[in-house]
Amino acid sequence: MSTASIKVAAPKFGRAAEVRSASYDEADNSVEVIWTTGASVRRRDFRSGTYYNEILEVSEDAIRLDRLNAGAAFLDTHDDFSLRSVIGNVIPGSARVQGGKGYARVALSPAEGDRDVVAKIKAGIIRNCSVGYTIHRVIREAKEDGTDEDWRVVDWEPMEISAVPIPADAGSLIRSGDKDGGSVVEIVTVDGLSASEARRARMVARHAAAEASIAAVRGRSSVIARAIAAGVDESLITEGFRSAIEIARLAADGSANPLEAAKEAYRVAERMEVDEDERGAAFALAFMMAAGA
Repeated sequence: MSTASIKVAAPKFGRAAEVRSASYDEADNSVEVIWTTGASVRRRDFRSGTYYNEILEVSEDAIRLDRLNAGAAFLDTHDDFSLRSVIGNVIPGSARVQGGKGYARVALSPAEGDRDVVAKIKAGIIRNCSVGYTIHRVIREAKEDGTDEDWRVVDWEPMEISAVPIPADAGSLIRSGDKDGGSVVEIVTVDGLSASEARRARMVARHAAAEASIAAVRGRSSVIARAIAAGVDESLITEGFRSAIEIARLAADGSANPLEAAKEAYRVAERMEVDEDERGAAFALAFMMAAGA
């Protein structure tokens, strides 16, 4: 087991959060928000393009609460370029971590120009919010089975909370890592395999899952059983690959042109935001089925 540490520039990240409209207090014109639950989310590494599981540690030791507790801004949809976008602020000292969640109380703006947005929050019409945060330290753990790495975030800092019409995608980046929106993150790699071995393991696992999916299309489901017996994790034969099979089948049905069927399958998979590996699988499968392979 070896470890290595590097420091890189990183963007500001975002996660969905919750406005608890029922907690509205008329006396100080405030509501409570839950700004983190620490759930694991799948992200794409902004440097290499590979996927990983980001796991936020939710504890007082892991989260820097100073910015929130100093009265961080409550914004309209993460717009931190304009003063007009400030529709409230975190009440100083109200941010806390309790029971694996992060809570804070937000004082809403009394300004005339913010009346409509504030009224919607009070009425429970605007229920969604999003927290923007920067990461300072990550423990990166490779897996011997070749599945996506776990990146445990052990030092991070909420920067602002925003009211949003649609909750932030769990894997979203708030901005593109400019000097005001990003930070320097220390990435500590704990690697039970060499980097080349880990890449090879992932390639083998994904190839086995793809081959098993192709075998299922051809009706030779016993190949899946053999792959599992050989040590391929059944979870690697993902719902995404099963979706790719169905997309390919629909695209190939009645098509006389294998290439056009393959292109259509790829386009449908892309619209459905299927992962790149599975888009490729849908393309190949559609071609094979349309060609009568």
